Amino acid sequence: MIDYAHGFRVHDDLCDGCLACMRLCPTQAIRVRDGKARVRSDLCIDCGSCLKACTRGAMTATTSTLDEFADFAFKVAIPSPVLHGQFPREVRPAHIVQGLLAAGFDAVWDYGIELGLTTRAIADYVDDWEGPRPLVNMNCPVIIRLIQVSYPRMVGQLLQMQPPRELAGREIKARYSRELGLPPERIAAIYVTPCQARTISIVQPAEGGTSWLDGTVGIPQVYNAILEEARRASEAREQPTESSLVRSSGMLRWATPRAFPYALRRHRYLPVTGLSNVIQVFDDVERGKLKDIDFLECYACWAGCGNGNLTVDNVYVGQAKLQTLMAELPPTDPLTEAEIERRYPHESFALESPFAPRVRPDGGTLRDRVRRVKEAENVLAMLPGYDCGLCGCPSCLDLAHDIAAGEAVATACAVLSPKRLAELRREGPQTT
Repeated sequence: MIDYAHGFRVHDDLCDGCLACMRLCPTQAIRVRDGKARVRSDLCIDCGSCLKACTRGAMTATTSTLDEFADFAFKVAIPSPVLHGQFPREVRPAHIVQGLLAAGFDAVWDYGIELGLTTRAIADYVDDWEGPRPLVNMNCPVIIRLIQVSYPRMVGQLLQMQPPRELAGREIKARYSRELGLPPERIAAIYVTPCQARTISIVQPAEGGTSWLDGTVGIPQVYNAILEEARRASEAREQPTESSLVRSSGMLRWATPRAFPYALRRHRYLPVTGLSNVIQVFDDVERGKLKDIDFLECYACWAGCGNGNLTVDNVYVGQAKLQTLMAELPPTDPLTEAEIERRYPHESFALESPFAPRVRPDGGTLRDRVRRVKEAENVLAMLPGYDCGLCGCPSCLDLAHDIAAGEAVATACAVLSPKRLAELRREGPQTT
């Protein structure tokens, strides 16, 4: 059985079993046992819904600091395009680059090249695809895991491609190893991320391969260093030179919910943000309702990556800043296009292995599994069907399956057990 890694932790001392995280989890991965939240690792997709639901601070994201990469000889930052919308308008891309260097990075990567390469590869992939539609983008790790867990029949419709951050990690290792004479393992490729899900996509890629990246730091970890650099430059009356890393609006478009409107202009293309909206669309796909759509650009966070759980600024303010910056830039630039032309014919976008449905506990022999299904059906027939969650399971169906698996008892149901109802009354309003 695979031991799945996740990007958050539950603090039992702060958890009072209020059920909020369980009720919001889109894959029914959370149970409340003995008054504490417990996570089913095989069902969790690292969407962060529980982090937003918990008002007690019992759910926190696990993030890294730059100090954890101290053993590397050379550290390279790969800044998410979202980073450029997180600061006051006077903080220019050049300040962001200088701030990252001041924070402790040795170099900042020209990530626009990999974003451009991936945009072209996606357009070619959609052009050549002859299988079932719509195809689904692979840049959001939560969307990949949602399909693996809840929509396994759609796994083949995921773009079977490396995300651009992985292309950047591979190129960083090769280029700086060649230029500095260092072994690749001494060079750290570090993604500056707007969400903890990308951290897990590096620790444990969804396709089961090995990441070219060495880790992530969240935007909050570098935010103050960048602000301080911008403040220092302002006080010194330094005129910021325009950063060579942000040369076109095409790069920044990846920080918005619509990264591909030009590249996919010949196709029927639907952007969808917010996990509840994505689930509704995927339900329609499984019912055969969206066969006339060629491509779905899906993000778990409402309004896209700019609303990730490791961002700093308000999502609307951040998007407005990005739009202002994009308006100042050309759609593309000759330097980026020339490098894309040079690399694209030889670039490998292939995964180590294709995406596959998530492996779930098999629970023994086929006879055992059939027996549990029948037992769960019998138990479900006795349950009230209110889906109130007071038993600590998201629904009566989940409780029935947990009882059949020996993970819960029927007396957990508040309707069937006067004792359980009395316990809930004593515990007070936090269980309502």
